[in-house]
Amino acid sequence: MFATKLIATVATLAALGGVARADEASNLFAPVAMTQDWEGFYAGVQLGGGTFETSGGSSDTAALGGAHAGYLWQTGRFVFGPEFDVNASGWAIGGTHMDATASAKLRAGVAFDRTLVTGSVGYAHKWASAGPLSFDAGGLALGAGIDFAATDRVIVGADYTYTDIDDFGFSDTNSHSVRARLSFRFD
Repeated sequence: MFATKLIATVATLAALGGVARADEASNLFAPVAMTQDWEGFYAGVQLGGGTFETSGGSSDTAALGGAHAGYLWQTGRFVFGPEFDVNASGWAIGGTHMDATASAKLRAGVAFDRTLVTGSVGYAHKWASAGPLSFDAGGLALGAGIDFAATDRVIVGADYTYTDIDDFGFSDTNSHSVRARLSFRFD
């Protein structure tokens, strides 16, 4: 089921951002004339929602939101760089409350002038509490996103993130989240 959702998300993002023709593929790293330069430091906020699931079959859907920051390098149409985010979460299963999530990911993608389509892979960490007990664990984070440069400095976008964390307090877990993003470029 995860593979189907990921494939559908990537296909949708590719359709929204445009798909490079085969003859353009060899020019992915070549200099191109674009009005938008994606290289530089950025930071912003995100708000969205998602589903948190345990291997025992329990799940919860709730809102989450927070802040992100990263740096992108650009070579031709190819754009890549690290991104870090932290989120507060409303997820709760039984008496266990998800307090916060964070991730450190490598984003890479293709720029189509003012539109950037990316994929990401990295590390996700979650913190939870159940009464007086607290626990945390980390694992895999995979994602896809699309950004649009509304101005040279203001970026609006959306992303999807899947996390898979084993031995998270009471069971193996995964989550799916979709967030709207607003970023500001400092370069």
